[in-house]
Amino acid sequence: MDDFSTNRHAESALRPDASSSLPTRHPDLWFSDGNIVLVAGDFYFNVHRGLLCRHSTVLEEAINALDAEDRHPCLIEGNSVLELDEQPKDLCRFLMALYDGVSGIKHDHLDFENVSALLRLSTKYAVEHIRNDILRGMSAIWPKTLSAWEFREADATDVTGIYKPRAVYPHPILVINLAKETGATELLPSAFYDLSRCAASEIATGYLPPGGSDRSELQILSDEDLMNALRGREHASRFLSTFVVNELEGRDASAGCVHRNDPDPFRKRICQATFEATTFEILRDVNGVVFHRSSDPLFAIMDADLMQTRSDSTNGSGRLSLLHRACEPCRLEFTAAVDAAREDMWHKIPAWFGIEIANWP
Repeated sequence: MDDFSTNRHAESALRPDASSSLPTRHPDLWFSDGNIVLVAGDFYFNVHRGLLCRHSTVLEEAINALDAEDRHPCLIEGNSVLELDEQPKDLCRFLMALYDGVSGIKHDHLDFENVSALLRLSTKYAVEHIRNDILRGMSAIWPKTLSAWEFREADATDVTGIYKPRAVYPHPILVINLAKETGATELLPSAFYDLSRCAASEIATGYLPPGGSDRSELQILSDEDLMNALRGREHASRFLSTFVVNELEGRDASAGCVHRNDPDPFRKRICQATFEATTFEILRDVNGVVFHRSSDPLFAIMDADLMQTRSDSTNGSGRLSLLHRACEPCRLEFTAAVDAAREDMWHKIPAWFGIEIANWP
C-alpha cells in the first residue's frame, strides 16, 4: 500500500552498521507479550496484531502483506517489523487511544496537537470509532447549529463580558487545515466564520503559535481557502449592512406600540428614536470593540436586540440610555426580526465560504 512500508527493505534499514542504528524501544508502549513491532522514526512499539487488525482494516492489510512478502523477515525481539511513516509521538497517541480509548481527551487549545494527531491517524487507518469520538468532541466547539454556537461563544466569554476565544479554543486556521486534510467537512463552516472575524491581514498572514519563531511552524491557508475566507467575510459584512438598512434604519413602531397615540410628540417617537440610536451604535461598532467582538455580524445583530434590555447607560460605553428603550410590543417585534436574520445568516454561511456540506441547518 502507498501509505505504508511492507518492510521490503527492512533488513538493511534496521540492521546496525556504521551509518544506522536500531530504533529505541518506546518507553510507554511496549508489551512483553506483543507480537508485532511498529517502527516510527527512531522508536519501535511492541504491540498486538490482533488489536490492530480488529480496529483497522488498513493496518490488517499491511500486516497481511508483510507476512506474505517477507521471505527473510526482519525481526525485533523476535517479532516482525512494520514501518509506518508517522512521527513517534503521534503514533504513540494513536496506539494509546486504541488501547485506552479517548475519554480523557480535551478539545481546547492546549490539547489540539493531541486531537489533531488522533483525527489524522484514525482517518488514515480507518478507525471509525476513534474518528467519530474525536469529531463528536470537536463539534461542540465547531458546531452545525446556531444554538450550539451560542453555547460555544458563551464559554469563551469571561465574567466581565470580554470575549477571549483564543484563550480557550484552537485557532481556526489550524482547524480548517485539519478538517480539509481529514475530510471533516462539518467543522468547516463555523471555523471559517470564526476566522472571518479576524482582520483580513491576519487571515492572509497565517497563524504562528505563541512563542514560535520558526517559519516552519507558520500555519497558512491554501490559496483557495484564503480566497473563500475573504469572500465569505465580505458576504457576512454585507449581510449586516442589509440588516441595518432593512430592520433598523427608519424602522416604524409596531402596530401595538404603547406610544403610538401619545399626544406628546417626543414620547410618540420613543421607539423610532430607540432604533435610530441602535443603528448609530451598530454602525460605529462600539460594542464590538468593548467586548472584543468587532467584525462579528452574528454578534452585532444580536447585540442590537440586547441593547434594549441592558441596564447600563451609554456614558461613552456604546449602550443605549435608559431613556431610549423601545416599548415591549416594539421590542418583541424587533427580537423576532433579529432571530430570523441570525438564523438566515447561519444558514447561508457554508455557501458564503464555498463549502459543500449536506444537512446544514
